[in-house]
Amino acid sequence: MMITMADQPRKVLLFYNAEGEQQWKAQMKVLEAARKEVSERDIEITSVPGSARYADQWKKWKIDTSEAFTFILIGRDGGEKLRSNEMVKTNQLFGLIDAMPMRKREMESEHEKP
Repeated sequence: MMITMADQPRKVLLFYNAEGEQQWKAQMKVLEAARKEVSERDIEITSVPGSARYADQWKKWKIDTSEAFTFILIGRDGGEKLRSNEMVKTNQLFGLIDAMPMRKREMESEHEKP
């Protein structure tokens, strides 16, 4: 079976170092509070602490190791849709996702289901 882009979850990558740990915790709280909406949009949340173990991930996404906190949204197509060094509010995140063509199609097909 071929995996299509629609089979890929959207991803939120949360990069943080020791200085950004409080920001990361606060961001996680915001996302956990919206668990239902996160799930509806098929968003997979991955935390990537700043340590040698995750250095390749930091490099892959070109995260400056001096940044305390970086939020990245990856679309189903694997492309970066949003990057922020500030916490991202759920209304901003969901607004951005809901405006994406693939999400619009998903919402339309959800409405067509009996």
